[in-house]
Amino acid sequence: MSSDYEDYDAPAYDYGMAAVPGIEDLRFRGPVPDLDAPYLAGIGGAQTFGRFVTDPFLAVLGQRLGLPCLNLGLGGAGPEFAHKPAVLPLLQRAALVVVQCFSGRSASNSLFDNTLHGRNSGVLLANGKPTSFETFFDELCRRGERDRIERVVTETREDFTFKMRELGRALEGRGILLWIARRAPDYETDWSSPFGMMNYYPQFIDRNVIEAIRPCFDEYVEYTATTGLPQRLWPADERVPGTQLEDDGWLYNHYYPTPEMHAEAAARLEPACRRILGNAEI
Repeated sequence: MSSDYEDYDAPAYDYGMAAVPGIEDLRFRGPVPDLDAPYLAGIGGAQTFGRFVTDPFLAVLGQRLGLPCLNLGLGGAGPEFAHKPAVLPLLQRAALVVVQCFSGRSASNSLFDNTLHGRNSGVLLANGKPTSFETFFDELCRRGERDRIERVVTETREDFTFKMRELGRALEGRGILLWIARRAPDYETDWSSPFGMMNYYPQFIDRNVIEAIRPCFDEYVEYTATTGLPQRLWPADERVPGTQLEDDGWLYNHYYPTPEMHAEAAARLEPACRRILGNAEI
């Protein structure tokens, strides 16, 4: 979760974590703007948060548009999180909202429910036992019941699609859907392994899901790249979660968007933002 990044990455990064009014149990990347004045909002996972980046794409975009930004990026977040009663009004009050395509692991199905926190953890509906989606799905695959696995994958995608469409509609003309990932949405599901079914982030999400979601947002920006990966971080004696410790004694980022990718994402988002804002003075 994003509050963990603050501790893990303290040797090299200060994320300026701050409380957001109305969201009592979480902290987000600061600074938090004046919520009574116009602001740009963004919501997504660790990619929106901007792990291992000094200037995440949302902050760069806000500077270009002349809008302060509210960064609601949260590690492991899914579309259910955006619908939380404390979160959705903050998005609806914003002048513009960038919604990163979340991971499909942060959705629900007939066996797994993530609605309490809206992230990639939840409960098994059979017994109420708390678990992560990854643990749940690995166990499901280990049992090897192909029909059941296919049903769960379909239901997970359907739940994700429904909640993302509802989110897009709730933004009422101010929403931009952003795909930022190392892969394009186009992939064929390989039923032989958990990775083959999920693929890289945003796991489970394919072109069919994106095409079902797009009409509910005003703009769609797709950016696929691995520029700057692996990213050299800082010297360490042991691995930090989310990194790899390599033979040269340095930690490396092989997963999260790099500073170069954040800069390019901001550049690609800017025209879409200006179309929505109508080039008006803010």
